[in-house]
Amino acid sequence: MVDLGGPPFCAGHGRKQVEIDLTGLVLPEKVDTEHTADARRIGRFVIEPLERGFGHTLGNSVRRVLLSSLRGSAVWAFRINGVVHEHQTVEGVVEDVHQVIQNLKSLVVVLDDDVNEATVEISAKSAGPVTAGMVKAKAGVLLLDSDHHILTLQEDRDFHLELRIKKGRGVDLADQHPLEKGSPVDLVRIDAIYNPVRRANFEVRETRVGQRTDFDRLTLDVETDGSVSPADALATAAELVKRHMDYLLHFQIGGAPKAAPEGSVAVPDQMKDLFERPIEDLAELSVRSRNSLQKENIRTLGDLIRKSEDEMLNIENFGKKSLKEIQDFLAEHQLRFGMQIREGEDGALFFMEEEAGAGTTDSAEE
Repeated sequence: MVDLGGPPFCAGHGRKQVEIDLTGLVLPEKVDTEHTADARRIGRFVIEPLERGFGHTLGNSVRRVLLSSLRGSAVWAFRINGVVHEHQTVEGVVEDVHQVIQNLKSLVVVLDDDVNEATVEISAKSAGPVTAGMVKAKAGVLLLDSDHHILTLQEDRDFHLELRIKKGRGVDLADQHPLEKGSPVDLVRIDAIYNPVRRANFEVRETRVGQRTDFDRLTLDVETDGSVSPADALATAAELVKRHMDYLLHFQIGGAPKAAPEGSVAVPDQMKDLFERPIEDLAELSVRSRNSLQKENIRTLGDLIRKSEDEMLNIENFGKKSLKEIQDFLAEHQLRFGMQIREGEDGALFFMEEEAGAGTTDSAEE
């Protein structure tokens, strides 16, 4: 059991913070991942112990997001010679247009991070099944199941199929896809199922902590289409819930913290605490080094890392030996001299682009 006593914990970023007294509150000790036969698509996650009621609170929130709000890629339209709408048959094809659409809706497609939409083609000449493996290769587009059935040709003939693919969130109905001016009249739009999660369920049972048996044990079952792992889907859903909760946490200052400026990443909370440490408290540095820094009005570690090495060597009685001592200390925390840090409107700190890979939460641990 994790019983967090002690002083109140300050939650949130910004000038006005909310104090939370965590005394006596039981928080989860672990999140277990149970191995499944198809770990790439199916995952089971167990979180315990939770205070009574938190199992349903977390389970409902995360399940709803898993089933409705994740981004993915899907076919949203297609073209076949002679087909202008969904209520017709296709000459020389076993399936009617409705059946072809159902097959295209279940086709699992992955677009690279820098690709938002793509058009791919299939050409066939022989009778028999037409599958995803017959799609002409295109950079940035991956079809996970090459055996996925699309349609069946009844006879040898020249057949051409064009598929339009794009990224989206959740589900878009066919008539919700905007058509650009000049789009082909035979472009047939279909419902696009972007969401990569196929099933998500949860179960809450009682679990024991010490003599008490009224704590919650939350089990989440997640099944995806294979384009994203169950663990990644769960993490994304949890982050989306957290982002929305931020608006409730920060309503007193007019909303959630502003997004990180372009070309920057947020400084982790633990590292911000490290930046605020007074120089005189850094026992890792010699008395000589600390005195030299204080004479130059360098009061905190945050002040120190903004200085360049040349600026440091210009400090009176501060030589290369002292510089090396501080360099070694900063390196232990993945910091260095001359770092560029920007403060946002809400008081949040950001590493600028060249520092984006510098700070991590682990590096701030003492």
